[in-house]
Amino acid sequence: MSLLPWLLVALGLVLLLAAWAVWHRGRRISRCIAQLLALPADMHPLRWPDRARPVLQQAGIAGLHWQGQWFGDAVQGQWGEPPAPNWPSQTLQAGPDCQILLRWADVARTDEARGLALAVVDVFAQTWLSRMRERTQAVAVALAQRAHVQLYWQHDMRNLAQWVGLLAEEFGAATPEQLPRLAQRLQRQAPLALARAQKLLQATQASGPPAPDGDAAPKGGAPATVAPKADVRTVLRNAAELAGLHMEVELDDAVPAAGLQSALLVSEAVAQALERALDNIFSNIARDPAARHAEEPLRCLCAVHQGMLQGQLHTPALSTPWPRRAFEPLKSAAGSGMGLYQARRSLRDVGGDLQAHGVEDGVQFGLTVPLV
Repeated sequence: MSLLPWLLVALGLVLLLAAWAVWHRGRRISRCIAQLLALPADMHPLRWPDRARPVLQQAGIAGLHWQGQWFGDAVQGQWGEPPAPNWPSQTLQAGPDCQILLRWADVARTDEARGLALAVVDVFAQTWLSRMRERTQAVAVALAQRAHVQLYWQHDMRNLAQWVGLLAEEFGAATPEQLPRLAQRLQRQAPLALARAQKLLQATQASGPPAPDGDAAPKGGAPATVAPKADVRTVLRNAAELAGLHMEVELDDAVPAAGLQSALLVSEAVAQALERALDNIFSNIARDPAARHAEEPLRCLCAVHQGMLQGQLHTPALSTPWPRRAFEPLKSAAGSGMGLYQARRSLRDVGGDLQAHGVEDGVQFGLTVPLV
């Protein structure tokens, strides 16, 4: 009976030491997890296992081995003990292009220590996976943006090719008496076509994204340059002229006569978006024989409201009725089915919009673009 108190004291001391050991190990694991999360986030994902090595070793990981595919390339690496068949493993899948098989060994002697080390490995694996996904998502976003821009370029080239085709058809079917008139029109259109072609070449040859619009000074302390601006009426008339159509621009009575030149200016980015939208609109109109040979010109009534130019563009009567949901992509049986969709998308990208609906004597387009 006299030994019982001592046994209870010894048991209490053992439990106290065990609790202290678990608490100490938990503190160490918590510190390791904090160190993992504090590692730089801008490093390449494949450098992550080597950078995390000191922290994993503190947590009781004796060896690490990884292998898999990284955007089509076979990658692998290891540190610590050589890999063994009985090592636990985990597969990290970051999309179809990135898959890593991760294996590790720990030096823990108890289930508690092994569980705490496994918690650190799990944080390491999930953090690595999140960084892999960040890289794959960034690549996907970049590819989507490039595809978006290239789709614009494709339609710009298609519109220029259609202009050349219509011009060739007119010259091919012209009588000797009509050739001088067509030549005069071609002489008027040549500078516009050349400017469009040069813009397209510059855009397709650019190595990076276009500079942001505005008057910000470039790096290095160079003086700021004033961003180029364009008169929206000139953009409208030039786009119609290039398509072989005549355009009359009318101003709403609310547009002030004083300072009119500065009241209807748009930035270069908005002018290019408006040109792209008008090219797609006019290419559809120019294909319609009734609209192309109509005696009445196109009319666009412009008004200014809260810094936005709102234009109502009326077309002549068309030989075919205006389709329902004309802006829905991939709907048209002719062409690519993306022209009118991109016409609206290009204006919305710069803060404007495009609407359209059929009326008795043609189609009415509603154009909205931000003014300078």
